[in-house]
Amino acid sequence: MLNLLALNHLGWRSFFQQQLSLDELEECSVARVMEHHRSSYELMSNEGSMPLPATPNYPAMTVGDWVLLDREHRLIRLLERQSLFSRKAAGSRVTAQLIAANVDTVFIVCSMNQDFSLNRIERYLALAHEADVEPVIVLTKADLCDEPEQYVEQVRQLDSLLMVEAVNALDISSVEVLIPIAFSKSFS
Repeated sequence: MLNLLALNHLGWRSFFQQQLSLDELEECSVARVMEHHRSSYELMSNEGSMPLPATPNYPAMTVGDWVLLDREHRLIRLLERQSLFSRKAAGSRVTAQLIAANVDTVFIVCSMNQDFSLNRIERYLALAHEADVEPVIVLTKADLCDEPEQYVEQVRQLDSLLMVEAVNALDISSVEVLIPIAFSKSFS
């Protein structure tokens, strides 16, 4: 039987569990792709870390994917994704390069200095919305900025419901506001 407490710490939710039959819950194990190398994947399950050799007959997988394994840790199938970051692969082929799957929240980080770019933030917001991921804008270097609220207000004009936090990365109490955001869905 699955150790759901351990899987919850890896991001397991009812969305994924609903994809399993009762037999699969009893007979199989679930693992999350933590690393993708040319010839293998590194998986994490309630049994710990394990390698999975990559073969051409496997579906395209990426970091964050959930997979169902048999008792010998062979791939049975890839579970449906809740979200996916991808882009057009380099070259002339019309294929997608998978970046990350099953992400809940993405932090879009931009400093409040000469590198600040509202256009860049908009592009990243478009990617987050395309991937169906909740974006949080983190504006850094609040300690070096005379009026951080001006930057926050510019970003909020893009979307009034957007979560925007101005932080000083050198001050732990300043970045603590991000902790509940980062872990809000991991344990629900």
